[in-house]
Amino acid sequence: MALSRPAEPREFTEAVAALSAAPLPAAIDLEALPAPVNLAPFAHAVGGAVLSASGEDDLAGGRLVLLHRPGGHEEWRGAWRCVVLVEADLEAEIAEDPLLAEVGWSWLMDSLRDHGAGFTAESGTVSRSSSRGFGGLSGRPATTAVEIRASWTPAPVPDAEGIDFAAHLQAWCGLMMMCAGLPPEYEGVANLPPAGSRR
Repeated sequence: MALSRPAEPREFTEAVAALSAAPLPAAIDLEALPAPVNLAPFAHAVGGAVLSASGEDDLAGGRLVLLHRPGGHEEWRGAWRCVVLVEADLEAEIAEDPLLAEVGWSWLMDSLRDHGAGFTAESGTVSRSSSRGFGGLSGRPATTAVEIRASWTPAPVPDAEGIDFAAHLQAWCGLMMMCAGLPPEYEGVANLPPAGSRR
């Protein structure tokens, strides 16, 4: 007999509602994803993409998972955890930067701070991968992609009554836009040509 999952606590449903109501740039396209069942008692997941001006290509993509463990988690240093992934193809001059990993991580930290998302216990990786076609695919241009995997514990900012969950979603979207080469105020007109598409 399958075990029933516990009823979602009010603080979790309110956090999910805040994510759903967060205002986002027009270039961001979000969709609900199946939430993982083995990371925490309660989880909510969304996938996202930064759309090109035509809306036909994805300039960057990723996912965000909000985890909640009532009573807290020792490693999280709290009862909540945001886990994110961002992937994007890069322009050649950016891809060749030897400090790409440090720059990618700074984009995340800057986006969290710029959106007023309080956080602690942050961790993650920044990876670079290159691809070059051979044989029947030799005509394809070489590409380099960045992948950022990170997690952090949402925390209230000074003078706030609680955690601003919408700010964490907006910070993740801001990171996707930076990886896509677009400014945070981008509203649908690309100012940098994409290195490739994800569709």
